[in-house]
Amino acid sequence: MHRRTFLLSSVAACVPSLAFAYPSQDFSPAVWRDLRETDRVVILNYRASWSLTCQIKADLIAEAIAENPAYGELTFVDVNWDTFGQSQLTERLKVERRSTLLVMKNGKEVARLVNEPYARQVRALLDTALAA
Repeated sequence: MHRRTFLLSSVAACVPSLAFAYPSQDFSPAVWRDLRETDRVVILNYRASWSLTCQIKADLIAEAIAENPAYGELTFVDVNWDTFGQSQLTERLKVERRSTLLVMKNGKEVARLVNEPYARQVRALLDTALAA
């Protein structure tokens, strides 16, 4: 294999997958203020654009929604770790790292998944969210 071909294929393997997407909105204090007062189940996805684990989780969520449309009825909010990782909300919720999924209802935590980029765990969390 030529060195140039090897380098290009290595870089391509490191680029996050863009094949899947799920319906979400970006976090802002106003969005959270509006959502926490409702009976809707909200999944806060603490993620960073540069994190491979976060991208894998996003792809797993999208795959799960494609297979079970009921998951698409949940409200997903992406919380940018680089912007809100040190925020009061993050401290109050005791989120210590990116790649954290929180299931919230009426402003209270129902379930949490931290740094587990595995389909079985993500689907279990989504099932818990549907049952909340």
